[in-house]
Amino acid sequence: MLHQGEILTLERHFHYHIQHAVPVEIYLGNVHVDIGILTAADESFAELQGTLYNRSRYTFISRPGY
Repeated sequence: MLHQGEILTLERHFHYHIQHAVPVEIYLGNVHVDIGILTAADESFAELQGTLYNRSRYTFISRPGY
């Protein structure tokens, strides 16, 4: 499990957050884009609230307890 503020980088990080409904915060550069629970992820994209985010373009940060 990642701690508050750690960046999701590995496939297992994304699947853990999906399986346990741990919130993530999404950034594009230094700009906050979204926050919530991931519903799906593969090696290229992650889905949050019906929106697909390219994993190589956006930064995903763990936010347990949000």
